[in-house]
Amino acid sequence: MSAAAEPAPASGDARALGRALHRGVPAAISVVAFLVIDLVLAGLVGRPWGPAYPVTMDALVLLRMGPLFFSGLIVWPAMRARGATRAQATIGILATPVAFAIVSGWRAAAFFPPLEAAYYATNPIVIGAIGAQVSSAGVGALAYGLWRARRNRTTRSSRWSWWPVVAIVAGTGLTVFAVLWDGGQHLFYPWVLLYGRLFG
Repeated sequence: MSAAAEPAPASGDARALGRALHRGVPAAISVVAFLVIDLVLAGLVGRPWGPAYPVTMDALVLLRMGPLFFSGLIVWPAMRARGATRAQATIGILATPVAFAIVSGWRAAAFFPPLEAAYYATNPIVIGAIGAQVSSAGVGALAYGLWRARRNRTTRSSRWSWWPVVAIVAGTGLTVFAVLWDGGQHLFYPWVLLYGRLFG
């Protein structure tokens, strides 16, 4: 009797893993999209083929910004609709900036020692991307809340939350500070100075 009951926990674990993977699909799509575009860009750098090369490269750079900076607009509500908790959805929207940080550090390792390459993975663009994802997720959360209210025929006030607004304001502020305000120099210079103190 006990032997027949043994497979049950394994079956339950498999179902739990399946649900977790199901919830994480939107984040995985964002990461894969970023990596594919980034690999194409890396493969084309320094290999011009004709007049369309500059325009193509510019288009790919802009296209890469979609999953890197703005996929939270879709990833957050998509993961929440699939049953993800707020913590899981937060991990989901941060997955692509983390992937960018790892790629940045990996490429820097070709020129710098491991610790310096790891420091490069904290560059201001990574910080700006995190801010943009938080802000985008806030917009996505507002849209998702309104959609749920309309679907369930509840009042908007019953679905209203200040947290998405806080996310939009805080995330936008972080992105502006990290990469937009005076070209991001207010973060870049301290980041470079800290590099000098750590490795100079």
